[in-house]
Amino acid sequence: MSYVTRQQKDWIEMLYGDQENLSIYLDMLDTFGKLVEKTVLPAEQKTELQRSRNPLEYLKENLEQREQIDRAAIEEMVDEIKNEEKIPGEVYDRIVEFGLPGASFTEELGGVGFPYSVFIAFLETLGKASPSIGVRYAISNTVAEGLRFNHAAGALSEYGEKILKELVAGEKLAAFGLTEASASGSNIMREMTTRAVLSADGTYYRIDGNKMFITNAGTADVYAIFSKTSDDPKQGISLFIVERETRGFGIGQLFEKRIVENSSLGELVLDAVEVPVANLVGKAGYGMRYAVRMLNSGRVTIAALAVGLAQRAFEEYLNIAVEGKKSAGKHLVEYDRTQAKIAEISMEINAARDMTYRAAWLKGRYDADPDNSEFLREYVLEGNGAKLKASLVAQKACDYLIKIGGASSVVKENPVMKHYLDSWLYYFGEAVPEVLENIIAGMEVKKHNMRKGL
Repeated sequence: MSYVTRQQKDWIEMLYGDQENLSIYLDMLDTFGKLVEKTVLPAEQKTELQRSRNPLEYLKENLEQREQIDRAAIEEMVDEIKNEEKIPGEVYDRIVEFGLPGASFTEELGGVGFPYSVFIAFLETLGKASPSIGVRYAISNTVAEGLRFNHAAGALSEYGEKILKELVAGEKLAAFGLTEASASGSNIMREMTTRAVLSADGTYYRIDGNKMFITNAGTADVYAIFSKTSDDPKQGISLFIVERETRGFGIGQLFEKRIVENSSLGELVLDAVEVPVANLVGKAGYGMRYAVRMLNSGRVTIAALAVGLAQRAFEEYLNIAVEGKKSAGKHLVEYDRTQAKIAEISMEINAARDMTYRAAWLKGRYDADPDNSEFLREYVLEGNGAKLKASLVAQKACDYLIKIGGASSVVKENPVMKHYLDSWLYYFGEAVPEVLENIIAGMEVKKHNMRKGL
């Protein structure tokens, strides 16, 4: 059985069935599915098993085999444990060699030139095996999308063009630096404390502040940093590119998490960081416009990853229901209650996938005609809805999987509980459901008033 679902292929065929590149899209999706199943999935599973061990027992067993026990021996063992709990670098190399970072970007930028919906199909497949690796590339894509938009508008510096092409080629990884410890979500515009001040001679900006809960904090090479450049309530925030080696830039605390443990989450510290004016992305004061646009595309990628996790949980649920546990001599699938849950999750996943792939197609349509406000409204409405729907479906599928697994679900070696914990990434990431509900409701009311001429 292919790691890629029939439904994924159906969507690609429906969207691009009249194009001569259809067979290429489908072949590449199958190729990526095999890569993920044979390379990414085993690596993710290995780290899960390594973390389920008791580290003290591991230390005890290995130190007992040594004739000499000293600080160096203990530190060596600790390093071994940490390394065995990490995804090997060659796994990321294989993903880059496949071309995932540049899949949805034009050949002019060094990309593959596939439609955005095909990239979303790749992400769903990756998210099915490893939410941690999936979000790593989804976040980097979000930053690259922000640079691409400015490239298309002719508002990207030569330096910005260089960074964009490096992200597209997979030579660098990016992080999205918006959130702060006391400023996130809908209050970020009013309460952001990170500030960038233009030098007296107008040649560079000096940035001071902290960013918190940043995905890829410890692994990125390039950081998209949003900073206040004025106190203007509407146009007071700007976007800057800051590279890891920049003087004054540092990584603060890296958090130990219970979710997506192969992904880095942490704090960014900017202490008198000086960057040339060329590091400013687009226009000064337009940062929040760029952030919203980047978040809009980011929500579609999160939706794709959530669908992938939901699909995996559903398939594991079926394994237990059909082939595994019995009650009173009957397989669980023979009971109406189990059948109802199977039907429910099947429909929910299909609905979430449909919304996600439609949102991806609408994004491609808007990107081709960025001055069309109607295209923008439909894309944003569907993208927000897809993220909301898919995140909730992923949680429900994982919740049902825990319940059908019974007591075995809480054993550390069983990945079922990890699936459920990982689903919270999609609940919180790129806006919580309450925020998305407000956005969707507001847009629907606006559409209603426009139809009524109000």
